[in-house]
Amino acid sequence: MHSVPFLVPALAFAVAFLISLALTPAVRAWARAVGIIANPTLDRWHQKPTALLGGVAIYGAFVGGMTISLLLSGGSGERSTFGAVHLGVLASSSLMFVVGLVDDRLKLRPASKLIAQGVAAAIVVSLGVVYPLTPWAVVNALATVFWFLALTNALNLLDNMDGVAVGVAGIAAAVLAFSFASEGEWALAAVCMALAGAVAGFLPFNFNPASIFMGDSGSLFIGSLLAGLGAAYPTTASGSIVSVLFVPALIVAIPILDTLLVTVTRTLAGRSISVGGRDHTSHRLVAMGLSQRQTALLLYTVAGVGGGAALVLRNMGAAIALPVGAVILAGLVVCAAYLGGMHKYDDDGQLPPRATLLVSNLFHKRRAAEVLLDLVLFAVAYSTAYLIRYDGAPPADQAAILSGTLAVAVVSKSVAFGTMGVYRGTWQHLSVKDVHRLAKAALLGSLLTTAALVFFFRGDHFARGILIVDALLVGLLTIGARASFRSLDSVRHSLDQSGAPALIYGAGKGGELVLRHLRARPELRLRPVGFLDDNASKANWLIHGVPVVGGFEQLARVAARTGTRTVVVGTGKLRPARMEELRQACRALDVQLLKLEVELRPVATASTAPPERALRSVAQRA
Repeated sequence: MHSVPFLVPALAFAVAFLISLALTPAVRAWARAVGIIANPTLDRWHQKPTALLGGVAIYGAFVGGMTISLLLSGGSGERSTFGAVHLGVLASSSLMFVVGLVDDRLKLRPASKLIAQGVAAAIVVSLGVVYPLTPWAVVNALATVFWFLALTNALNLLDNMDGVAVGVAGIAAAVLAFSFASEGEWALAAVCMALAGAVAGFLPFNFNPASIFMGDSGSLFIGSLLAGLGAAYPTTASGSIVSVLFVPALIVAIPILDTLLVTVTRTLAGRSISVGGRDHTSHRLVAMGLSQRQTALLLYTVAGVGGGAALVLRNMGAAIALPVGAVILAGLVVCAAYLGGMHKYDDDGQLPPRATLLVSNLFHKRRAAEVLLDLVLFAVAYSTAYLIRYDGAPPADQAAILSGTLAVAVVSKSVAFGTMGVYRGTWQHLSVKDVHRLAKAALLGSLLTTAALVFFFRGDHFARGILIVDALLVGLLTIGARASFRSLDSVRHSLDQSGAPALIYGAGKGGELVLRHLRARPELRLRPVGFLDDNASKANWLIHGVPVVGGFEQLARVAARTGTRTVVVGTGKLRPARMEELRQACRALDVQLLKLEVELRPVATASTAPPERALRSVAQRA
């Protein structure tokens, strides 16, 4: 096997896949026979009793694939044999499999599982699997333990919908295998491919509608194995900052972001993080209008793109890879922040603890998360401006200026954004005025940066053109980040098929107001599917993603095609004759005709001051 070491991971995958494919039905039958079943509950997604212990099939298939690798890897070269690192990864994950198996049967307390995870993390570290983040061994060991605990629990939390966790884990394992193989680490590549084969054979039984769940025996095993492999990667690869920071993080971005999303939103709502719930990333995507299968496939795609980006960044220089990787991660964080608003927690009347109130104030009043994201974007823009100016390779003197002035540039822009009132706006309601404010803040930030650089670094000859590019990038990145919420809103509305289809008569400002009103009032159960307008020049226009499908003459045809039973008048410019024609046409088609009316009414007050004005919008039958 010395001349063809790639056959070792290939055979590990094939053997694990075939064993998993054959073993899973047997395990499913056994779980049903002994009554190890996951029954539906209010905080779980599945709707019927489903067999557990799929982790047994995954682990058995993995061990079978690894056995083949052990038999074939002895003569494949020094870096293909198993050593302390491999032993640490396999021993810790095997321990977590046993803990998960016991939990599936006896339901261990969260504290007990956490202690077991700590022991597994200690095994990994003691056998030499350590994240080389800093020059200090103690800090690196603590970081490795944190990474192990975080990713193990992240995969466990991600296992909340048919096929999601299994598919994402398989993609992550395959990407890690490719990374190890490219470094000549065939033994670790075989470990990854054995895991990929085991989950690939299990996926057909776990994909929606699932007939078996992997349970904690599977999720804890897979999560701990990926955590150990991810921590082992920087110690065997190039060891660059990009490999250490971005490659493992992007490969397992989905479970990490899902955990952060659930942790933050539950903490702000005063909810327990350890209990189950329907507030995960997958559940929020279903709330946007995706089916369970579409949700799983979308998360597979994101996981694949993240893995591909990790492989590309791994081969880039740090000067380019760092800002690119930061932008990718920032984009994922923005998407997670948007999904954070897709679930509303029930108010049980209990006050959250003081610590929760403190965190809530920090996030909602201080807008700490928004400011932190902007700080990252400021740093990325300034660094990228240097890369553009010097074709990706700044000379040594300019690279020194960049590192010495980066903090000044970031602080200057933060002051500008705060001065311009950027953080008083909301991302959900980004307006043209907000865009103008962001552009002015970017320009002011560039001017302040220039002044600070001239004052503090007057002896350095930095290129002035960089500051112009920096201002443009700051504007584009910050506006793009905020506009992403509006874009995701459009995607959500295009996917949402709830509510009865409705047509809006009038494609002007009044019609747009009706569209916003219907989308903001889901309890009306009306879903806009098109505009009607007698102005032929507006045909085929798109207003917030909703098309103008014709005029009065097309009402009958469009209503029949879309199944519309409601028309809402959104214009006050209809002549009485046309309104009567519309009323008669709707009556003939048995279509409900409504009109949105917005009015200002005086409110009686006890004082002699002028009466207040209240804005009220009502939908009345025309």
